[in-house]
Amino acid sequence: MEIEIEQTLVINLFLNFLILKLTSIMLRKNLKLIFISIIIPSIVAIIYPLFNLGLWKIFITILTAIFMTCISFDNKDIKGYLVTIATIFMTTFLFGGACYAVQCYFGQFPLFVVAIIGFLIFLISKSILIYQKRKNIIENFTYDVVFKDGDIIITEKAFLDSGNMLYDNITKKPIVLINYDIFAKFYSNISYIKAWTKATSGYNIKNGHYVKINGIGSGSSILVFMIDELKVGQEKTFKNVMVGLSFAGFEKRFGWKVLLHNELV
Repeated sequence: MEIEIEQTLVINLFLNFLILKLTSIMLRKNLKLIFISIIIPSIVAIIYPLFNLGLWKIFITILTAIFMTCISFDNKDIKGYLVTIATIFMTTFLFGGACYAVQCYFGQFPLFVVAIIGFLIFLISKSILIYQKRKNIIENFTYDVVFKDGDIIITEKAFLDSGNMLYDNITKKPIVLINYDIFAKFYSNISYIKAWTKATSGYNIKNGHYVKINGIGSGSSILVFMIDELKVGQEKTFKNVMVGLSFAGFEKRFGWKVLLHNELV
């Protein structure tokens, strides 16, 4: 009996921690006094099933959520408290609902399985939240762009990279980074291997030259060339824009094949 109580306490501590941690991620708030905020609700969760409390269980659950909110999070107003409490309830129901669904499908299972299910739900929920946050950031910094060079017109989506502070050492203009897919639309006669190995000296690339960089592109320099015009959004148009060919694979991270310089937005 003593072992069961200890096991139940440990699992409750673990689940309460996951609930608070997931709540902090959802609300983007820092946690404080974590152990105090999870130990008391865990003890309560062990004690109140021993009594026939009826509807008092709901009242105790609400008080527990309020306690966890007051101890664990800094809220500046009533709205903040209510949102935090609601989020704690939501994450609690998420964990409980997952356990109930597994129980309905597989039947009764040992108590430690509850901790495993909770941990899996936490990991899945955290991954979804991180993915959604990253997606929102990318969408907020995504622009429609149009490249024009002679008869060539290329319409693309571009990501505004605050870390792109590259300038051409000759023209002193900011450099817009593109991957090989975009580059090939300007110079289809230059293969990927030739571009990657920098074997481009025999080709007529407009104002083409190499610019030394740190951490972007392949090797210690990237091929930079000039195009006639770049249109960003509906309002901004730039003439004689410098474009740099990068093999860093940034399109996998940001989802787009063009990285804008922040000076062009």
